[in-house]
Amino acid sequence: MQIVSVPGRIVRDPATRRVVDDAGLTIDPFDPAWARLLADGDVAAAPVAATSKEPAL
Repeated sequence: MQIVSVPGRIVRDPATRRVVDDAGLTIDPFDPAWARLLADGDVAAAPVAATSKEPAL
């Protein structure tokens, strides 16, 4: 799962201490630390980029 920080929050990866920014970070959504940050609204799922060039029907 790809996540990003929400505006006004500075969140660090508990393992690497890297700040989660607009570029996002891939996480395990079942990890207790990330699950708590998601539930509290400190981070959000990154928007899914369109991978297909075909128009949606």
